[in-house]
Amino acid sequence: MKRLFIHNPFFRIVAPPVYGLLVYLIILLINNNVGQLGTLFSNQEVYVSIALTLISFESMRLTIVLLGRLLPGKRNTMVVELAITTIASVCIILAAISQYYQLVIGFDISPRELLVFGVIFTFTAFLYNALYAGNQYTNKEDTHLIEQERKLRESLESEFRSFQQEINPDLLYDSLEELILCLHKNADTSEELIDSLAALYRYQLVHRQQEFVPLAEEIQAVKHLLRLANQKHGQHISLVNQLDNTDNIQLMPGALITAVDSIVRNTLISADSPLVLTLMVEDEDYFVLHHNLNDRLQLHDKSLTAFQHLQRSYSVYSDRPFIQVKAGRENYVKFPLISIDHSVTEPA
Repeated sequence: MKRLFIHNPFFRIVAPPVYGLLVYLIILLINNNVGQLGTLFSNQEVYVSIALTLISFESMRLTIVLLGRLLPGKRNTMVVELAITTIASVCIILAAISQYYQLVIGFDISPRELLVFGVIFTFTAFLYNALYAGNQYTNKEDTHLIEQERKLRESLESEFRSFQQEINPDLLYDSLEELILCLHKNADTSEELIDSLAALYRYQLVHRQQEFVPLAEEIQAVKHLLRLANQKHGQHISLVNQLDNTDNIQLMPGALITAVDSIVRNTLISADSPLVLTLMVEDEDYFVLHHNLNDRLQLHDKSLTAFQHLQRSYSVYSDRPFIQVKAGRENYVKFPLISIDHSVTEPA
């Protein structure tokens, strides 16, 4: 939020002399002493008016600050601020002008002159509060618009990242390269790879607008992913499903696919060191994707970034975090369990 004008040093220095001079001119008009304008800057009353204006502005500013701390977020704060700042400012001004007349001029101020000062600085308080309220409202509106723009930008960035993850160009290129290699050697294998690639991208495009999908459907999509990956890694990747029941378990579309793809791309895989991915339930809060660690020397940056985006996305839907735990030679990717109660039906 931009700083309010009442706290701006330039305003606090410049405004009192300008407005104080205006107050002095108003007093001259009321008292029909316009002839004194010729000796304007030699009159002591000009500087008294400026001093009174400075006292008025600063007293109202301090009152607003104190009320903001004592009554944060309260309704009708503006009405309370107007009343209290006006009363406090006018009382201080009347006390100050009375002391000036007694100590400097040498006699008490007349009731008429006291009334004039009271009316002028009451109007001053109203004007000051009106400017403050307008400035505060403008700042709130600007802050609201900026927040909307920020959320819109984040939404667009999230959609773009989601689209990138759905397309996954690295997976597409890798699959096409494998297709080129085996196209003239084994037509049946090539056809299976094409079917798996089409099924995987069809799944991601069909479910792109959904918040959650059944885990069973995601596992089927992962099998297509592993079919493509195994063509490159010599069938040394396997998936072991130890989950008893996946009917009510929901997860974000592509979450398991993103996690598996990240693991495959950042793991050394061979006949001597196969990659075994195991799905299991840890407790009532998580289901877990487990595998043995055998990291590459050069990690795949895009897959790691996609994995981090997945962690942030899960924080929107669950109080429990999406986490990765590395313990010794083992890695555990933990997905918060999100169950959908199908017994709840919408009213007719």
